[in-house]
Amino acid sequence: MSLADVVIRLHAFAGAVALGSMWIPMFSRKGGSLHRKAGRVFTGSMACAAATALAASVLRLVERPDAPQGPVLLSLVAIQSAAATWWGVAVLRRKARDGSSRSLPDWLAAAALLVSGFLALAYWLQGAMPLIALFGALNVVFGLRFAHVLGRAPTSRFWWWYEHLFGMLVACIGTLTAFFVVNYRHTPAAFQSAIPGLAVWIAPGLIGGLAIALLTHHYRAKLEGPRT
Repeated sequence: MSLADVVIRLHAFAGAVALGSMWIPMFSRKGGSLHRKAGRVFTGSMACAAATALAASVLRLVERPDAPQGPVLLSLVAIQSAAATWWGVAVLRRKARDGSSRSLPDWLAAAALLVSGFLALAYWLQGAMPLIALFGALNVVFGLRFAHVLGRAPTSRFWWWYEHLFGMLVACIGTLTAFFVVNYRHTPAAFQSAIPGLAVWIAPGLIGGLAIALLTHHYRAKLEGPRT
């Protein structure tokens, strides 16, 4: 078994664990023992999935330097998912922050998103496929969001909850996107004719983004009351 085979199998296993475990924190009592334990399983498996995705990308680039777009896209998704997972966990440790953040790892997560995003957009301008531009733009947007939150004092006592929700749901969207994309190729031809591959890449993000907006609004109203 080659190194690439080992990495891919580890990635598939970690992704399966993430996909199975992510539902428990969503629907269990927030802050409860089951929520925390399942959350640790999810974040650990996401870390492994992101690391093996980056390793697989490097190995594919070495093996096929003439076909870089697939590995680049995989790397963008991995960086986005890893940064979102880190963000969702890190904010829980910074609840008491009353000024701008001095946490180097948090700033590095934002920087990784920004650098990868801008490089992807530059690559797209050189002729890369539109999906690279899309995920590059998302990385830039998320990186700017993280930097904005890190660079100022919190404006709400519940800021960490909204950011935890955002980070974890973005990571879940990445997990679902990977699952649908990988399995799309095994669907019947009639299904692929009815639903183009681009929709499989985009739909989880659109639906997930709406869910994030609705849930954030719900929890703001629940925790802070209606805005005047």
